[in-house]
Amino acid sequence: MSITMPNIDINFKQLATSAIERSERGVAILIITDETTTAPTYKEYIQITDLEEDKSKYTAENYQYIKDVLGFVINKVIIINEDTVVNGLNKVIDHSTTGWITIADGTTEEYNTLATWVKTKETMEKKYYKCVCYKATSPNNRHVVNFVNEKVTFTDSRGEVTGEHYCPSLVGILASCNVTKSTTYYNCTNLKKVTEVADRDTSLKSGELFLINDGEGIVRIGQGINSLTDTGENLTEDMCFIETVEVMDLINDDIRSTFKDYIGSYKNKYANQVLLISAINGYLKELAKSNILDEEYDNKTDIDIESQREVWIKSGKTEASTWTDTQVRIASFKRSVFLVGQVKILGSMTDLKFNVNLF
Repeated sequence: MSITMPNIDINFKQLATSAIERSERGVAILIITDETTTAPTYKEYIQITDLEEDKSKYTAENYQYIKDVLGFVINKVIIINEDTVVNGLNKVIDHSTTGWITIADGTTEEYNTLATWVKTKETMEKKYYKCVCYKATSPNNRHVVNFVNEKVTFTDSRGEVTGEHYCPSLVGILASCNVTKSTTYYNCTNLKKVTEVADRDTSLKSGELFLINDGEGIVRIGQGINSLTDTGENLTEDMCFIETVEVMDLINDDIRSTFKDYIGSYKNKYANQVLLISAINGYLKELAKSNILDEEYDNKTDIDIESQREVWIKSGKTEASTWTDTQVRIASFKRSVFLVGQVKILGSMTDLKFNVNLF
């Protein structure tokens, strides 16, 4: 009887159908420094009523920051209380594999540290945390959002404050939007006014996220972009949008984590690779049904013939250069699986061109 992989099909289908509701996504992580003796070093909150029970444990400022995050519909907020940002980030690893991170009352140096940490996790460990920084120094990364408005005016008694005070609210907003919608033109309901950037086009080209005044008492996110500015090769302009990167990370995390469960369980042969590919393609179809991918596009993965051919040639099998694609396809290489995929991520409608013809 041939080897089958029924469980991986089920796992992928469950991941796809639960993509929007899944608890490990939509997580905000707030790093605070609170020297109040009763302040916990680690705490999770799901709703404001849970936080209210702990109100006396925090300083008034930190309590308000946590409340700001929970002012938006998210799965949970993780509070990490440490004396330094570095110590706080080390604790993040112990409690969450993903999430939107920011710092309460951060300095430029601390935001730079946060941005560097997120970029290092991406390049060195393929772990995709995301963060909101305030005026970080040229972060240029798809997982780092660089907020820049000089001042914001809250609707509550805080009134006008400097921009960094809005970072906790922003991680709440971004975690809330998740893979379901864009943050472009998002209505920041806890603000009534902002000091706008001097030149919107310049800020957009610089990979800066900024807020705009859109009528009396309405403040919106101008464009839901991250800080990526150097595109090319594997980094496209689409990856400058937060919602695109959210879906990319969802797919990457799901496939990577599910595949780990099967490492060592199945022999590396063509027939088993086809079963894995079939399972992934089924997962992509389910994402399309959920309006995460474009259902009209042929979202699929397959064996990466060119990479597989190249690795055979480099191993000394020079005749692989003349193999047909079919020969390469069935010639699995040692313990490695080489796959390539193409997907079309749905972006939200942001632009309208409406021509009216009069007769």
